[in-house]
Amino acid sequence: MSADRITETSTIRSILFRRLAAVCAFALEATTPADAASSYVWAQFTTGGLQARAVTRDAACPPAQIDGVAAAMTPRASPDADFPILVCTLDLPRSAGRVSVDGAALALPPPRVDRLVVIGDTGCRLKGLYWQECNSPDSWPFAHIATSAAATAPGLVLHVGDYYYRESACPPLRGSCAGSPHGDNWASWEADFFAPAAPLLAAAPFVFVRGNHENCERGRRGWARLLSPTPYLGDACALREPSYSVDLGGPTLVVMDNTAAEDRAVDAALAPDFARELTAAEAIRGPVWYAFHKPIYSTIRVTAGATIGDNKTLGEAARAGLPSNVQALLSGHLHTFQAASYVEDYPIQIVAGHGGDAMDLFMPANFDGLRIDRVTVAQGRSVGGVFGFVTLEREKEDWLLNDRDAEGKPLLGCLLRGRKLDCDRRGPSR
Repeated sequence: MSADRITETSTIRSILFRRLAAVCAFALEATTPADAASSYVWAQFTTGGLQARAVTRDAACPPAQIDGVAAAMTPRASPDADFPILVCTLDLPRSAGRVSVDGAALALPPPRVDRLVVIGDTGCRLKGLYWQECNSPDSWPFAHIATSAAATAPGLVLHVGDYYYRESACPPLRGSCAGSPHGDNWASWEADFFAPAAPLLAAAPFVFVRGNHENCERGRRGWARLLSPTPYLGDACALREPSYSVDLGGPTLVVMDNTAAEDRAVDAALAPDFARELTAAEAIRGPVWYAFHKPIYSTIRVTAGATIGDNKTLGEAARAGLPSNVQALLSGHLHTFQAASYVEDYPIQIVAGHGGDAMDLFMPANFDGLRIDRVTVAQGRSVGGVFGFVTLEREKEDWLLNDRDAEGKPLLGCLLRGRKLDCDRRGPSR
């Protein structure tokens, strides 16, 4: 080999070594989120009512107080190799005025919720050959969205599912996701949700909806330990968790786990079960909103005259309609913002799946008249390709819906009037 060739090869090797060293250094820095905390505390609704939860690396649960009186948190899930953290809980009376955990005040729900934040599909997708740029706040802006959403001072935050997305390792030398953890473990759950969501967890109590990323084949361990509204049962995994309700001071929010509902074909075994859960609202006095991950009559694109994105199993379950007091359905799953009301007497469908994961880009801004399975859209609006969140604010008997970008800027405002959506005769969104 000539001296020039040896010099050229040595130079190339030196450049590659420096690049590899830089990537490794960046990876070490990125492995732990910059704003990761040693512990997290929050309030959430569960099947048993309001509950305080804490995640700590300490050996014992942190001290708590309810209205100035000491209260003992109890362990929910003990540490193990994948989750080297202790998860603790404390049941709270809805009448509690002040609650603190380890000296930190918890945000508690007001007697009547007048402002609701809805977010969904917030994690950073790393799966197989798809690598989202988790280290870029432009490509994965969930931390910014959480800060902006907290600034709206919500009385309650509804997360409509899909928290855990980091299923596969970031490839070597790919700086856009270098250093990211992966797999159903605490490092991934902290990076995907807890660290970026910290400002929002401190700002308001949560309702957590189970998404299909938290099913038994994917993120079940983190979901069961950390966020599930049901008692922790160790490694056991329920195909479907029970429904429960949260009183917003009118309407009543009914939280339903529909992650097992097959999108592309009718599951004849499960459809009757979903039908029974959807008609259970008849027993609730006053208006009802359902919160579940997969929407029923919604779409992300139309191909050869057929819609793609509606759920065939849920459509079968809703064949006979929903009780007349059900006014709205709040979902995620489709990675876009979408709101629709229908020619038929059917609840408004709101989709808020644009909280961080890679976006669905093909939905038109206006899809009035679109036929989706058994219903026809009377008024349908979508804001495609823009990350963000939704706010719902009470206006006397109506609700003002605003789709907002990651900065909190309103992009589209609509009024919810019972089962009717009005996005055309509204003044500027506030």
